[in-house]
Amino acid sequence: MPVGKLLQHAADLVLEFFAVGIYVSSIYIGAALLPAVLLLFWLLGPGSATAWGLLAAFLALSLTPLSLTTGALSERFVQFSCRRAAAYFPAGVVCEDAEAFRSDRGYVFGFCPHSALPVALPLVFATNGPLLPKTLRGRTHGLASSACFVAPLVRQLYWWLGVRPATREVMAGLLRERKVAVLVPGGVQEVLHMEHGKEVAYLSPRTGFVRMAIQHGAPLVPVWAFGQTRAYSWFRPGPPLVPTWLVARISRTFGAVPIGIYGAYGTSMPHKEPMTVVVGRPIPVPDVQGEPPAELVRELLRRFMDELQALYDKHKAKYGKGEELVIL
Repeated sequence: MPVGKLLQHAADLVLEFFAVGIYVSSIYIGAALLPAVLLLFWLLGPGSATAWGLLAAFLALSLTPLSLTTGALSERFVQFSCRRAAAYFPAGVVCEDAEAFRSDRGYVFGFCPHSALPVALPLVFATNGPLLPKTLRGRTHGLASSACFVAPLVRQLYWWLGVRPATREVMAGLLRERKVAVLVPGGVQEVLHMEHGKEVAYLSPRTGFVRMAIQHGAPLVPVWAFGQTRAYSWFRPGPPLVPTWLVARISRTFGAVPIGIYGAYGTSMPHKEPMTVVVGRPIPVPDVQGEPPAELVRELLRRFMDELQALYDKHKAKYGKGEELVIL
């Protein structure tokens, strides 16, 4: 290979690793920052100016209003990161009917599966990301656990990507503004049910996102991320060493499952597995003020599950690797 092409290839690899690692590895870095600062206090003593300076930086990153961190620079970062990250896997989007989405109404996207880490969600549904069709671009917001907005660096980077805390108030605000709320219905509980060699979607008890869609007249949209399950290897503590009830209690308390994940070469970088996010057609919902009838919620949830299964079955031969889909 000519030297010029070799250098270009090396540069592309560096940019791709940086683009993916800057928001994936930030999760690991953010979680380690506070223990690292406390360790410095123990090693250097409470009189250390270095330790106090790092603590001040940690608090500043944790408490700075996120709205102050956005701007032209963050938009350019999102465009760069999404383009390069898409090339890393590579990742792509298939929209069954892009023209079915209207700009004057909000939508609730049910993104599945959660997998060990839903890395495709911020990549594909970044508000200013380039991967979506024009009918959706510029108004999508992924929703993530509020725990992601506590750790420094993670909170800033996720905010730049358009990710917002997965609370009822935030979701309602997005839908009132006719935006697209992209959430993972299975959430933490789905991680507890994951199985190696299978695709799992934990949906049967998850009525909250359907109820919110009905209350705001926002159509439901099934979304499946093919290949995401293979982006990380994982291991989860369980019997006989750790009781199942203890793992579930920890998950409910901290909003995260105690799970070990690793990617390429045992690092935090995901495996280079092709990913294709398939966006289904909108499922219309009635606009019901107040609390919708339980029967209507169950009916729409069942239809969403059926549409998700049909979406998976339609595209699994092309984008999947033969995994069975189990919808719980």
